[in-house]
Amino acid sequence: MIYSSQHTRNRTVGVWLAILLLFCICNATLESSIPGSSKLVNIHISTRLKEQNLKPSKRSSDAEFLRRVHLDLTGRIPTADEVLEFLNDGSKRKRERKIDRLIGSEAYIQYWTHLWMKWLVKREAAGNLENLEKWVEEALRKNMPYDHFVKALVAAKGDSRDNGAANYILRYELDPVELSAHISRLFLGLPMQCAQCHDHKTEAWFQEDFFGVAAFFTGMKRVPLYETTMDGRREVVGHYIADGTAHPIHIPDTETDVAPRFLDGEAYQGVPTLERKALGEWITHKENPYFAKAIVNRIWSHFMGRAFVEPLDGFGEEYPPSDPDLLDMLAEYFVIYDHDLRYLMRIILNTDAYQRSSETNKNNKDDDTYYSHAYIKPLDPEQFFFSMLQATGFERILFRQDPLDLERKKREYLQRFVFLLDNGENEEIEAFNGTVPQALMMINGAMVNDSADTKARGSFLNYILDKWRDPGDRLERIYLNVLSRPPNSKEKSYFMRYLDRSLYRNKDLAYGDIYWVLLNSAEFALNH
Repeated sequence: MIYSSQHTRNRTVGVWLAILLLFCICNATLESSIPGSSKLVNIHISTRLKEQNLKPSKRSSDAEFLRRVHLDLTGRIPTADEVLEFLNDGSKRKRERKIDRLIGSEAYIQYWTHLWMKWLVKREAAGNLENLEKWVEEALRKNMPYDHFVKALVAAKGDSRDNGAANYILRYELDPVELSAHISRLFLGLPMQCAQCHDHKTEAWFQEDFFGVAAFFTGMKRVPLYETTMDGRREVVGHYIADGTAHPIHIPDTETDVAPRFLDGEAYQGVPTLERKALGEWITHKENPYFAKAIVNRIWSHFMGRAFVEPLDGFGEEYPPSDPDLLDMLAEYFVIYDHDLRYLMRIILNTDAYQRSSETNKNNKDDDTYYSHAYIKPLDPEQFFFSMLQATGFERILFRQDPLDLERKKREYLQRFVFLLDNGENEEIEAFNGTVPQALMMINGAMVNDSADTKARGSFLNYILDKWRDPGDRLERIYLNVLSRPPNSKEKSYFMRYLDRSLYRNKDLAYGDIYWVLLNSAEFALNH
């Protein structure tokens, strides 16, 4: 069976961790046990660094940490006031408290809804699946346990207007093959799609395995739901998903039919019409060696910039995890704490590894495996777009124009932005990489030009020049707003000299140059 010892690692460490965590549950609140969980991760990583004779980088500065954690949790940089408040906070636990405040915040819910929609249906389809988006948003707001989240998607049925999760099934046209390929990749981290056409060449998966899972979806039925318009036309307004009895599925170009069966080879023998529910239970079972690890791998990759297993759907013999013991440890935590994604995030974000500086030393500059320093990550399109909104104050301009239409306009601008980044190869855009269209947009786009107008009421620079009179204060505020930190002494000296020697008749225009340079800097475009 898939849960047998030949497919799982030695559980001694996991059992020990389970006992330790159960002790924590009995003797502390969830929040107060988090630093202890993170410390165990710290000990593990520290031991590996010593084994590799790697000297870790120093702890990140408060400004560096704040920008990083805002980008990773909310998809945007902090405001200048948030930076100052954090820098002036002298408490020892301010980082832990900041993490707790951001996780579950409205900005967190909106950003992670974007991420999950991208993972579930890809960006190009997300705009047409508002009911699914609302369902994902509500699941994140309630902090739905991840196993419940996955089971609800895999077995979704009913009216697609009432049950937003049903739109996930509809996105793949109820196609058993498409659904099996996507579910195995996203929820199990398995490259099963290779077994659609032939037995997997490097892993122990056969065509019968893939199509055995696909057969679980053969009983689904879709009924269009109509409404009559004012002019008498009938329009499809949704679909009703129902379950019939699943049946064997034919493997193309063979003489083989495969009935519903799990990846361990066990045939489904339960109640007819409940095949998808049974598959969801099997996928999310606590003994499944892939389920918890797949999401831990994905979340770790998002925060740390490197996954344990790469590619993310590469679990198997070909791509062994870089640190199988740490992956096991985090997966154990995740299962013990009822598949709580927020708890998993707290563990990772409170570790020394996450909070290290990205500045390397001579000893660790070539390390890309052991987390001796923070790995620099390109901003994803959502992070870049919403950080641009924040840095330019463009959201305030849109709000002034029409406060009731703000969200629609932001969505349109985001879609336009992602379109400009498209490379024309139908590839999913994972990172902002500084394309030519992006450069043109940065130079000529309304976001930058409107915010840099020194005379336009409501623009960012007009606000800075109006509220602060001292050139040093103005410079610092621009830095705080764009780079989420004050300028260092060298930068301040250089730009103060530039302001003083500017050839502009209107000296205010020199601030626009500084603002433009910072917005177009690598420091702004990277999560470091």
